[in-house]
Amino acid sequence: MFDASGTNYLVPPGIPLATKQGRDIPNEQRTQRTRQEMEAALEMHRASHLSIAVRSLRSVYNCMGMVFASRRTRIGLEHLEMILHDDGYAQVGESEIDRGDLVVYRGNDGEFSHVGIIWQIGPYWVNNSRDVIVLSQWGADGEFIHNMHDVNPHLGVPAEFWTDRYGVERRH
Repeated sequence: MFDASGTNYLVPPGIPLATKQGRDIPNEQRTQRTRQEMEAALEMHRASHLSIAVRSLRSVYNCMGMVFASRRTRIGLEHLEMILHDDGYAQVGESEIDRGDLVVYRGNDGEFSHVGIIWQIGPYWVNNSRDVIVLSQWGADGEFIHNMHDVNPHLGVPAEFWTDRYGVERRH
């Protein structure tokens, strides 16, 4: 249903979306924010996150929609566990990650707060750490390529890694 101008949804519609096991994934599409709003959000993030590179300034989807719905819609983080299970993802340790795997963030409350795709993995340094670069959508503010630890604090901290690569054993 549209507003009187015929351009903005009054009730954002969802799209048909299901897990590999056939369970419905509730979702909603947002309307695209104005260019000015997106550029203001970008400048705010650039001021405090030095590692970010912009991939897209779209706002119709969130991090879950980017990862699981081809950038078409918004999916609530409360559905993450169901999707990971139904779609056959296996949890792996940080030393086992590969490009294309997922990093899941958790907030201070321990709840899922963000998800991104591993974009690039650097070599190990002397202190046994390495740079992990992630592609993720930051709410409705745009899609960024960034260091795994360089995210807005409300997105949480990296907590888990998941893969859908065939033959990787599930950790518990």
